[in-house]
Amino acid sequence: MHATALDYGTNTSAASTGGRVTEIIQHNGDISLSPLLLPMLAQLSRQQRWLALVGAPAEIDRSALSAAGVALDRIWILRPDSKHSTVDLARRALSADTCHTVVSWHKYLDEGEIGLLQQAASLADVQGIVVRSH
Repeated sequence: MHATALDYGTNTSAASTGGRVTEIIQHNGDISLSPLLLPMLAQLSRQQRWLALVGAPAEIDRSALSAAGVALDRIWILRPDSKHSTVDLARRALSADTCHTVVSWHKYLDEGEIGLLQQAASLADVQGIVVRSH
């Protein structure tokens, strides 16, 4: 097994509309998740609202996205810097009310950070997908 998915959604009712966070944990850093993620990103890019990518690895660049069929006119690519961490950018994108899904890549997340992302996703009714190494 190269990856595991965990769902941090707190809403269990079928009538619930709040967003949720799903975590994809990469167990082997030597194996790229791009073959799994690029088709998913292509599908997500075809929705009406924006898709945000936060801290994506270098291999998931505009040319790889385009080759995978991603609609580049519906994508925000956000890069963390010294002033804005990946968690901060992901939380802001989840809260912005303009994205339907925010995919973010992290080296490490603690329970508090996952809670912040889940809260932002739930309040804005946005899907969050967290990708991190184990």
